[in-house]
Amino acid sequence: MSTVLFDHVTKRFGRIVAVEDVYLEVPEGRIVVLVGPNGAGKTTLLRLAAGILIPDSGYVLIHGYKSIDPRAKRHVGFMTPMDRGVYWRLTAIDNLVFFGTLYGLSLRRARIRALELLRDLGLNERANDWVATYSTGMMRRLEIARALMHDPDVLLLDEPTSGIDADAKREILNFIKGLRGRKTVIMASHDPQEIEIADTVIYINRRILNEAPTLKIVKVLVKGSLDGLDGFSIEHVGGDEHVIITGIDRFNELMNRLAELNGSVRVLDIDVEVAMAGPDGNARRIERVTRRGWL
Repeated sequence: MSTVLFDHVTKRFGRIVAVEDVYLEVPEGRIVVLVGPNGAGKTTLLRLAAGILIPDSGYVLIHGYKSIDPRAKRHVGFMTPMDRGVYWRLTAIDNLVFFGTLYGLSLRRARIRALELLRDLGLNERANDWVATYSTGMMRRLEIARALMHDPDVLLLDEPTSGIDADAKREILNFIKGLRGRKTVIMASHDPQEIEIADTVIYINRRILNEAPTLKIVKVLVKGSLDGLDGFSIEHVGGDEHVIITGIDRFNELMNRLAELNGSVRVLDIDVEVAMAGPDGNARRIERVTRRGWL
C-alpha cells in the first residue's frame, strides 16, 4: 500500500517548470531519498506533499487524501533548514510545547511528547536552554523534533544534515534509520551519508529519471581528497574539486564508497545525463547544467 502518491504532478512557477508529470508511489515505512541537481524539483516535491504548494496538474495523496486536505496534513511532518522552523528566543521545550498545541495536543500531552523527542534526539540536557544558544547540529535535531510533535507517519526532510559536523550528522542519521518501518520518510539530499540510508533512491530532474530506460550516467561534483577511491572515472575541475562519472547502476556503490572516506569528501552537486528520442526518432542528448556551471 502506498502511503504517499504523486499522481502525474506538474508544478510551474511562471514560465519555469519545477516538476513535470511526476508519478511516484512511496510504500509505507520506507526511507526514500530524492537525488538530482540543484533546481531539479526535489524541494518542490516535498512542499507539494506537505500541502504548502498546490499542483498545477495532477495531485498528491497522503493516505488517500489530497495533500492540501487537513486530514492529510495531520499525517505529515515537514522539516527544511532553508526556513527557520523554531523560535530562537524560546527554550527547546517551550518551542515544542507551542507547536504541539498548534497540532491540537493538550499542554500536558505536548510536554510529555516534547520530553520524549528531546530525549530520543539527545537534547534532553539542553531542554530548558534558549534555542539561540544551540549549535547548528542541535538546531537541526530540534527542527526534526518539531516536525514529529504530532506523531505523523510521513516525515518530509529537506537536506536535514546540511552544514553540520560529522558527529551531529551521525546522530541525526541514526535517528532517521530508527524510523524505518515505523514511519514513511521522504528526504531530498546531495549527501552520500544521507543517501546511504535509503531503501530507495529516486533520481529526478523535473521528471523521475530512474524509471527511464534511456538513463545513462551520473556526474557527482565533490570537494576533498579522493585518495583511496579507485574504479571510477574522475575529472579534476580545479582546486580540490573533482567530478566523478559513473553509470547509474553503480551510483549506490559510489555513495557508499564516498561515505567510507569518513567525511573527507563533501558532495556539492549531482547531475544526471539521459538520451531521449526526439520527434524525428533520432536520439538526442539532454543534459541538465546546474547554476554552478561545472559541466
